[in-house]
Amino acid sequence: MSMLARRAVLRAVPRARNFAATAGKTTYREQQEATVAHAAETTELWRKISFFVCLPAIAVCTLWVRNVEAEHEAHQKHLIEENGGKLPEPPAYEYLNRRAAGPFPWGMNTLFFNPKVNKDMSKTDEE
Repeated sequence: MSMLARRAVLRAVPRARNFAATAGKTTYREQQEATVAHAAETTELWRKISFFVCLPAIAVCTLWVRNVEAEHEAHQKHLIEENGGKLPEPPAYEYLNRRAAGPFPWGMNTLFFNPKVNKDMSKTDEE
């Protein structure tokens, strides 16, 4: 059969139109009830995932971070004891704390400067 004849036959056959409302032959009320049932099942699934997966994972991560921070604090105390009550001065690498445009308007240190953690750049600039 040629392509034109096949096309003519297919066009001659009446096609049923499947609109969304008539496709499943369900009423609006049945669709709404199915939607509500699906929402309830999905809500219950995510509630279980939250309680039995997420909360234990958060607890495990909290304990792990607590242990890591305790080790870090013990190491910091050990370094302070070894160096006579002060942390050792970090190396003055030339690529660290570069100020290409000069110092900040308030000085060499950033707004988030913490003397316990950060190197004081105003002291290194004077030396």
